[in-house]
Amino acid sequence: MIAVLAGWFSARAISQRVKRLEQAAEQVAAGDFSTPIVVDSDDELGQLAVAFNDMQAQLAQFDRARKQFIATASHELRTPLFSLGGFVELLEDEELDEETRRRFLAQVREQVERLGKLSVDLLDLSRLESGSLELRPEPVDLSELARSVSSEFEPVLAQHDSRLEVRLASRPVEALCDPVRVAQIIRILIDNALTHTTPGTDVIVSATRDDGFARLAVADHGSGIERASLSRIFEPFYTSDDAQGSGLGLAIASELAERMDGRLGVESRPGRTVFALELQA
Repeated sequence: MIAVLAGWFSARAISQRVKRLEQAAEQVAAGDFSTPIVVDSDDELGQLAVAFNDMQAQLAQFDRARKQFIATASHELRTPLFSLGGFVELLEDEELDEETRRRFLAQVREQVERLGKLSVDLLDLSRLESGSLELRPEPVDLSELARSVSSEFEPVLAQHDSRLEVRLASRPVEALCDPVRVAQIIRILIDNALTHTTPGTDVIVSATRDDGFARLAVADHGSGIERASLSRIFEPFYTSDDAQGSGLGLAIASELAERMDGRLGVESRPGRTVFALELQA
């Protein structure tokens, strides 16, 4: 009888602990990550409770990041849409002179381009975070890729009154990577250099090999990045107070570099900022 009672109480205690785990799992499934399980032993169920609490904490962090992402993305989309609505109303005025109408249309075109770029950036970032972005690595000559991408910016450089210098090693700088995504990183870095510097600021693109790494760098002689911003420069949607853009480009570039087993770093001081992509050679 004592053995039966002891077995019953033991089974009942285990059943209650399993029930707590079940209830906690139902709360997590419903999106409630606020109540961790009380760990009252070091046995298998206690270890399971510890693992469950760790999982719950990670899910809570992901949920906060997702909500922040949605809120920030909505804000970024709302601004150009609101601007477009305002310009459409102004363009409906039949008494507008032709010069003002052309100026408004140029602003509309600019906002449409901003929306298009933002939508592409959001899609890329979403694919990266979900792991669904497919990479196709192959041997790539970074020197040729840097030269090809840099030539695309000639019209923008003319408008910016800047000069882009391409400095390449005498030998090919090869790396195993996805050429399409590396080209995307180069475009982001050059565009970033031109966007956040004053007109007339020159940009230097270089490709070198060092200690088994292929290094592709984009440098400018602008005012530099504030020290407080350097630690957050690769966060999605982060921009300094006077910065333009959505703050997605560098986050995407950094994530792409990591997916190719590389690294994107930055060094900045007044008068010189260098973003460097390092890949396995």
